[in-house]
Amino acid sequence: MISGIKGFLPVSMLDWERKLCAVVFMGGCSFRCPFCHNPDLVLSPERLEDISWEEIAAHLSEKRGWLDGVTVTGGEPTLHTDLGHLLSLIRSMGLEVKLDTNGYQPEAVKDLLAAGLVDFIAMDVKAAPERYAKAAGRLIDLRRINRSISTIIRSGLPHEFRCTVVPGFTDLRDLLQVAAWIDGAQSLTLQQFQPSEALDPALRELRALPDETLHAWAKACCEVVPTAVRGAGAYAPPRV
Repeated sequence: MISGIKGFLPVSMLDWERKLCAVVFMGGCSFRCPFCHNPDLVLSPERLEDISWEEIAAHLSEKRGWLDGVTVTGGEPTLHTDLGHLLSLIRSMGLEVKLDTNGYQPEAVKDLLAAGLVDFIAMDVKAAPERYAKAAGRLIDLRRINRSISTIIRSGLPHEFRCTVVPGFTDLRDLLQVAAWIDGAQSLTLQQFQPSEALDPALRELRALPDETLHAWAKACCEVVPTAVRGAGAYAPPRV
């Protein structure tokens, strides 16, 4: 039995670039990011009905040969001790696995990658180091973030690091620090802030930065690491 599944999206073209995937949402999180766009999964997962693996497996079996894989996200999936079993079940159906994580459980990240249970991993880097606690909504041991970054880069596995660009939390100077922090990574994605569902109600009135600003900042970050923009007008890093 798999516990903690609180949401399921049967099909998505947005959660895994160039892949058609289903999305599994795990409840609970170790962070309290004020700009989080899944507050119910973070603050009150116990109020959400559990979704059975059997129900999900039936859908995946029906769509076999049509779906490329499954994105497992949250909340924070690596808080769940049976995550490895869940990923193994997905892969046993001939589907690829994308894992989204905040990287705060570095040993779990290391073990899952070493076990060959992940085909693509996306880690959120919340902010530059000196602003990390503000962005994560709690005190942070940055050594844990460092270990996950290092593990992912050295794994050779397809991956991306992501940073949501929120006014007051991230500016160009911060993003250049993030790019330097993950130097050697395959890619950095700047995500446009979506205020309507922010965990902190005060941020719901905040206006996102203009798309043009994100494009310009992504171009600057490309000097360090290939950088793209998501959630705004399309921008792709130049070919090298």
